[in-house]
Amino acid sequence: MLKRLLLILPPLRIVFFCFTAPPVFCAIFLLFALDNNAITKSTWPLNQDNFQRAKKIISNPMSSTRNTLHLNKQDLNITFSYILSHYLSSASQITISDQQLAFNLAILLKNNLFGNYVNINFKLAKQQGYPVIHSLQIGEIIIADEFAGLIIESMIKYTPLKDYYILAVQHIKEIQINTSGLTITYNASPDLNLKDKLKLNENHFQSVLFYQQQITHIIARHDPKWRLSLSELLQPLFKAAYHRSMPYNAKAENRAVLIAISTYVNKHEIQTYLPFDISPATTLQYPASLYKRTDMAKHFIASAVLAATGARTLALILGEEKELHDAKQGSGFSFIDLAGDRAGLRFGKRAVQSKNKARRLQLDMSQIKDYTAFMPDVRDLPENLNEQTFKQQYKSIYSAEYQNMLKEIDQRISRLIIYRQ
Repeated sequence: MLKRLLLILPPLRIVFFCFTAPPVFCAIFLLFALDNNAITKSTWPLNQDNFQRAKKIISNPMSSTRNTLHLNKQDLNITFSYILSHYLSSASQITISDQQLAFNLAILLKNNLFGNYVNINFKLAKQQGYPVIHSLQIGEIIIADEFAGLIIESMIKYTPLKDYYILAVQHIKEIQINTSGLTITYNASPDLNLKDKLKLNENHFQSVLFYQQQITHIIARHDPKWRLSLSELLQPLFKAAYHRSMPYNAKAENRAVLIAISTYVNKHEIQTYLPFDISPATTLQYPASLYKRTDMAKHFIASAVLAATGARTLALILGEEKELHDAKQGSGFSFIDLAGDRAGLRFGKRAVQSKNKARRLQLDMSQIKDYTAFMPDVRDLPENLNEQTFKQQYKSIYSAEYQNMLKEIDQRISRLIIYRQ
């Protein structure tokens, strides 16, 4: 009996090791990779001018088979921030020294036991005309140079950033790094034109035009004596989307609806933050409103279209950044406007979450009676808070007091049936 037990123990140890080792190694990795403090802060403001500049750089025209692109320090930082803001809540900083670029990146995580940030820093230098990554460090973990490039490449290729990676790396012919910035020489390829990848394709563009025409008809019939409710645009357009689409293209059709409505509600204001350009819906204008507030409708639809086009993190950043700016120089910080942002984010995410949910949203929205179906009443929330009052009551956007306000807003949104279906 004892002999049999001794024969069984080694296999049991192996099985035990196989099951317990990965979680242990993972926990150790997280312990050293994550941090409670960010390694850097972005010094380039996420404002309209910088976003417009980043869009122009990304949409660099490819008129020949070989192209050269020069990016100075400012160009590098705002373009990198613009790309990251579409996918990650992060802060980044790029510096130039000794003919190499130094990248510092702090990615904000949701609350966890190990830390709030993944801090990543690495350097990019020229080697035989090609970019080579070295000195990679993730948190306190130093990665050998032999694996640095492979790890960064893997991190990029399995995220939505892979299209940028393809354009930026695979077709590069030569790079030059000096004190004036980065010069990239690359071969152009129509199928790798990033502008074409990001803009609307012909079918979706035609869908946007169709919904813009529907908006024109709605506005032409609207009685100017009455306020134009945002639901007067959303309800008939989603009803049309339900009849026009099938499950396989419901997400694309919902996206077209939101883009079309945004070109009316926000006119040119949203164009800076979208990777494509499209004309406003109609010249005749009645401000759309929610709970008799036009600003709430603007916040809602702007966040919805950004979320639906893959820029949810960007929408979060812009919403808070605008309110903080208003606290300093404008009408004051408004949790009411912020609630419009967060409800719009939830709506935009729902619109493209899956083909079944996209289809269900079309049906639900086609049957709504008013805007209370998709926007909770938040008019009792604090607003018009100047910078001093905001700091006294909420300290910062990272404080428990502020986070509790966000939880209250999110709970009100979650109670609406349309988000629970």
